[in-house]
Amino acid sequence: NLEKARKLGVSLASLAGHPQVRHLRQRGMIAAFDVATDDPWFSRKFYRAALDAGALIRPIGNTVYLMPPYIVSDEEIAHLGRAVAGALEASLRS
Repeated sequence: NLEKARKLGVSLASLAGHPQVRHLRQRGMIAAFDVATDDPWFSRKFYRAALDAGALIRPIGNTVYLMPPYIVSDEEIAHLGRAVAGALEASLRS
């Protein structure tokens, strides 16, 4: 799982440079980041945008957590990274 955790970190690394992402962190296969926004509907917007992109991710408030199963494939990890980045942009835009 060390290699999968590394790939998960790589797939999310671009978020570190996002102006509204705070405290991107990871412990093994669990990753999280906070989003600086005053939008009270952020979590709903993010959830919907991620679901539309084929990823089931439910933020808690302004914090997005990812806990993929150990059986996740490399392709799924890459998709997860793209889906999260896209959902973040979509939820902050609307």
